[in-house]
Amino acid sequence: MSDSRAGADALDLDLVDGFRFTCRPDCGLCCYAEPRVEPDEATRLLQIAPATSFRRHGRDRFLSSRPEGGACQFLVDGRCGVHAARPHPCREYPVTAHVGPRLQATVILSCPGIDLAPLRSGGVAGALRSTGGLAAEVASLVERVDAGTTARQAAAVRRGRKVERRLTEEGRWIDDDTVRAELGAAMPLPGADLFPPPEPPARDEGLERLPFFFDQRPGPVALARALGGWELLELAPEGGARSLGVLVPPERPPRLDASARRLLEGYLRYVLARDAFLASVHLEMLEGRDGSVRDWVESALLELGAEVLGRASVRAKLAGRDARELTEGDIERGIRATDQDWLDRPTWGDRL
Repeated sequence: MSDSRAGADALDLDLVDGFRFTCRPDCGLCCYAEPRVEPDEATRLLQIAPATSFRRHGRDRFLSSRPEGGACQFLVDGRCGVHAARPHPCREYPVTAHVGPRLQATVILSCPGIDLAPLRSGGVAGALRSTGGLAAEVASLVERVDAGTTARQAAAVRRGRKVERRLTEEGRWIDDDTVRAELGAAMPLPGADLFPPPEPPARDEGLERLPFFFDQRPGPVALARALGGWELLELAPEGGARSLGVLVPPERPPRLDASARRLLEGYLRYVLARDAFLASVHLEMLEGRDGSVRDWVESALLELGAEVLGRASVRAKLAGRDARELTEGDIERGIRATDQDWLDRPTWGDRL
């Protein structure tokens, strides 16, 4: 698969279809990360900026961010200082691809430039020709599909089969299509037993571990577990954060109007369609002995739904709104504050 046509044929773009994207230059959310850097990309960066710093994790090299939850070393006044030589995760954001039995691309819904309209009908609809603003990101993914990708895919498939064999031996395996059909037909939503919702990490566990979101401020806002509730912290590009206060997450599920419920259900169906989501659940199951794949996937969807509602409620409170009943806009803000976390979960697969 060395030419662009082979890459285009290999990449499954169903979960990108229909989404529209307009980058927000005032955002910088994607710059609070440490992107993986390929050898040729590192060479280009060093030619432009000889003082570029990297860190290694296993065999991979990553572009270092500033300490204490700071932004990329090249983010200056909200702009990328090496835009022409930025590494592939930066070129491809807000699209990413999971490597498993197929190369499945998905949209990172934490990005505020992504229009969530395809989720509002309860699922994803549309054709690639109706996708707007993502052509360059998809093209970058396609260009990187080569013989090495085929080898990584084969290795991921072997790992996945080992997981499937073990869960089959334990009488817990159910195939993905069946799980998706059963749960997608009547999407479960979290009840009172999941509230208060799952807590974010504490601040002292590291600012870089905290979930964060764009909130019309110079830096993104992070959520941290704190005494009496969740602390909201505005991150600074140079590192560190200032507190915006501590807010109490909901003790019970907030009420949802019809459009809010429809958007939440649409989001959960979208996540259920991601191979990375199911592969992460399969991996977690190896640590437990009870429950089928369907049980574990349903539990994960309920946990995800509770996180969206909890973070939507806290964001509504931060804006001074009543959080006892959430609107469609509130659910959108909850999705923005949650989606990246779940995409970052480990799977038995790989990331393109």
